[in-house]
Amino acid sequence: MFHANNSVLGECALINTNRIYYLSIIAIPLRIINIFLFTLTVSHDTLVLKTWSQGIIASHFILLIFMIGFFLTTRKLKNRKEPNTTMFVLQYIAVIVIMASGIAIVTLDQLVTTNITPFLLICLISGVVFLIKPLISFIIYLTSYVAYYYLIALTITNQQVLLSNRVNGITAVGLGFLLSIILWHYNYTNITQRWRIERQQKQLEQMAYYDPLTSLPNRRFFDKLIKQEFSSMQRQGHESVIIILDIDNFKNVNDTYGHPVGDNILRQLAILLANNVRESNTVSRFGGEEFVILMPETSLEEGYAFAERLRKLIMEERFIIGSIKLRITSSFGVSLLSDIKSESLEDYYYLADKALYLAKQCGKNRVEIACGSAEMADPGKK
Repeated sequence: MFHANNSVLGECALINTNRIYYLSIIAIPLRIINIFLFTLTVSHDTLVLKTWSQGIIASHFILLIFMIGFFLTTRKLKNRKEPNTTMFVLQYIAVIVIMASGIAIVTLDQLVTTNITPFLLICLISGVVFLIKPLISFIIYLTSYVAYYYLIALTITNQQVLLSNRVNGITAVGLGFLLSIILWHYNYTNITQRWRIERQQKQLEQMAYYDPLTSLPNRRFFDKLIKQEFSSMQRQGHESVIIILDIDNFKNVNDTYGHPVGDNILRQLAILLANNVRESNTVSRFGGEEFVILMPETSLEEGYAFAERLRKLIMEERFIIGSIKLRITSSFGVSLLSDIKSESLEDYYYLADKALYLAKQCGKNRVEIACGSAEMADPGKK
């Protein structure tokens, strides 16, 4: 039970930070009310009453200062998505301060009463509010009890009452520690289960929307992306470009060296493409040796220049698979996405594909562009 997976400590620090924030919101006015009541209603007829009253007021005032500090600190931290060192340290400081305040108050209370309610409350509050790793929680509760055990002896003169309160203190510590373990285990289970579900969802998404060979988005993902981009173009009025590229004579590579070599080339080409597109661009594998690139907010001329640059990069790249070193070339087709009508959006690649076909017919290892009329043209002739 004392051993817990450290992987959840960051998540627990985030939760504890938020809980400290809300705890301080509640604790601040309560401390002010307690100070106000003790200042106005408690008489100082004897030295014992005066010591008790002033000690309680001082304890609440110190706790108030800490709570204000916790509030100001956690207000800045509570919206963070990732834990930091301040969060880790703050959660332990908060537990120690609360436990210490309870011990101080119950020690002073023994001057006028025999109950240990403040110590019981802080044990329960610490166990319920804070998610603390069981081993650390055990150390905190053990240290707190040792401090409680010796400090109450300073204000209790009746040995029977002292023994009773020490025994009752063990019960308070035991209850608090039990709650701490139960809630830690409950939250640990919830956090790890949520992570497991998130991993499974990512795996399902990977299977549904990504190509298993190259890890690039597949056609299903790209189809959804195109619809979103087409809507964005209609709202904002910008141009976007579709580029289709196909490896030249790829069948010869597979026939000569085997499909494992061909698959390796596809993976290396996918990396080359992904590393040379803008962050806003998306590279997808449509299947076989065909790749498609979406370039939002790009003119036809910019798309052509980019495709030409990619063509040269691919032509100059040396693909190494074991002892085999190969060079390949690719043909490109480029078109504007705006040239496709919304009612035929599923054919968004039609014009670029026709431009690719023309590039193949014209000798391969070249870039061709498509006009909205589906008439192909070389930019150099425009």
